[in-house]
This record gives sequence, structure tokens and C-alpha cells, in this order.
Amino acid sequence: MTKHNKEKVYESYEKIVAWFDEARTKTLMESEYLNLIIKSVPISGSVLDLGCGTGEPIAQFFIDKGFKVTGIDGSKKMIELCKKRFPSEQWIVSDMRDINLNQQFDVVLAWHSFFHLDHDSQRRMFKLFSTHTKPGGVLAFTSGEEEDETWSDNGGQQLYHASLSTHEYESLLKAASFKVLIHKVRDPECGEATAWVAQKI
Repeated sequence: MTKHNKEKVYESYEKIVAWFDEARTKTLMESEYLNLIIKSVPISGSVLDLGCGTGEPIAQFFIDKGFKVTGIDGSKKMIELCKKRFPSEQWIVSDMRDINLNQQFDVVLAWHSFFHLDHDSQRRMFKLFSTHTKPGGVLAFTSGEEEDETWSDNGGQQLYHASLSTHEYESLLKAASFKVLIHKVRDPECGEATAWVAQKI
């Protein structure tokens, strides 16, 4: 197994879409965070899902709650699946680092996608997060717990992951005018994910 270009992890996902769609847990183990989000923003608001994958279960959760979803993913095959499943929403093939939608959203998600970016790209994303989040809106993402880089086998593809330190994430959020609502490290109820939910001040 070779290590693919860490700059474009979505190119590796193109090769494992069927595997990913089957392997991705659909049971909404993220419900604690998702419920906090919908309690913190207006009913039937707007969601920007960065690295939306195949749209299930995260985008589907918001769609079922009456939110309008704009999904972004670098994988054309994943976006094609999203369009088939949820044709009323907006789905865009793009690297999340390149978007400039001239629109602000009630919710911005980078769930299990943000951590595929290298350290410098992650740092730069906080300006993009802030630009696309309404005042009072919510940002949610997953990370690691300390500054690190690693590769892991996913469906036979070696995928790159990176994390900054907890302290740096806190500083970046504060600088981008976000207040942390919840931060859990290796949450056993959420597949050991390290989760952040923050509100735009």
C-alpha cells in the first residue's frame, strides 16, 4: 500500500467510495453534538457541510430536520451519490480550502474531513470558517488531541490525517471569533472522536 498525495486525500476516496459508504456508521453516534447544534441555531436554517462524503448520516440528519444543506467534497463520485440521494440540496465538487461562496450559514461542519488537511491548511481554514458562519452560527469539526501527522489504512487506501494541539485550536477559534461550546477528547460514545462545537460571537 502506497501513501498517496497528502494534499488531496479526496483523490484516494474516489477509489473507495463503495467501501466508505458501506463502512460509515449510520447510527448517528454523533447525536450529542448534532442535537447541541440544532438547539443553538434557528429552526430550519442553513448548513455548509465541508467534506460531506456521501451525505449519510450527517447531512441527512439536518435535511430531515428541515435544514437546507450545501455539501462540498473533492470526490466527484461522493457528490454524485449525494445528488441521487438528496436532489433538493446543493452539492458542489471542490476542495474545501478553495471555496468562497459569498454566503453565510447557520451551521458549518467539517466533521471527519478537516483532519485530512495538513497543519498549515488547517490553520488557514479558520478564516474561511469565520467568513462562512453567520453571527451566532455554529462551527463543528473533529481533530486529534495533539499536534501530529499519521497515515491509516481505509479500505486499502492509505489516508493522511493531521492535528494541531488543543491549545492551538483554542487560539485559532478565539482569533476567528468563536466561543467553544463543547470539546471532548476521544469521546467513547462517538467512536473515540475528538469533537469541537463552537459558536460565532
